[in-house]
Amino acid sequence: MDRSLFRANARLEKARLAVVLGDVEAGRREMQQSQHDAAGARDCWIAVGLDAQIRPQSSHPVIVAGRELALWRGETGPAKVWDDQCPHRGMRLSFGFVRDGTLRCLYHGWGYGEDGRCVSIPAHPELAPPKTICAGAHAVATKYGIIWSNLSAARAATVPEIPAVTDWRPVRSLYIHRSAAVVLAGIAAFDYGAPAEPATPAADVYVVTLGAQTQLLLALQPVEANKTGVHIASSGVDATADRLALVRQMHSLRDAIEAGTGPSR
Repeated sequence: MDRSLFRANARLEKARLAVVLGDVEAGRREMQQSQHDAAGARDCWIAVGLDAQIRPQSSHPVIVAGRELALWRGETGPAKVWDDQCPHRGMRLSFGFVRDGTLRCLYHGWGYGEDGRCVSIPAHPELAPPKTICAGAHAVATKYGIIWSNLSAARAATVPEIPAVTDWRPVRSLYIHRSAAVVLAGIAAFDYGAPAEPATPAADVYVVTLGAQTQLLLALQPVEANKTGVHIASSGVDATADRLALVRQMHSLRDAIEAGTGPSR
């Protein structure tokens, strides 16, 4: 069973037990978290970062629906998304370092190739690591300047399609202390200061067309039950002053959602 789905089922049982014991509020919280954990098991592509932010030879911790992941890149090539756990001792791989195209665990230096297989064990340099020792690698794709990952074992879904635009540029990643549903509603209600034509090509993706030239792509990353990442790209915005104004506007969006206020610029 998928790890996220296992957690969701466990929390669902806790919710039922809490209600039986008369603690309705605890049951509500567990039910909310169960629904959140189940989101991590969906067959869908979830934004995990802006491609431009992940430098060569770097690794970063990422959380999707409570699931800890390592987002890393070798000297060249696309980013990878793995479970943030070394198969050896469970150390977080995001704490590790990248060398010669491998992600190495900070604890004992075990190295994992781009396919997730262990390729070196420093304490036993003469040993060829068994093929069964593998990091938990996930499907990953880069599109619209955003890194997407599918954590489901099924992987039948495709990355959301946004037609007619090819010149997407990164704007900013924001983290908002509200649930994904609240954030999506706040994005829809926000006053962008120009006639806007919204579209939702996928459940956690929002596209706003501003006038004839500018489009905003806001891709949501559910982090925890009450925390959501928003990875933002734009097209048709070239001037530095215009891009800085757009960043300030996105900060206003975050502040409005966290404050629970109405539409605002």
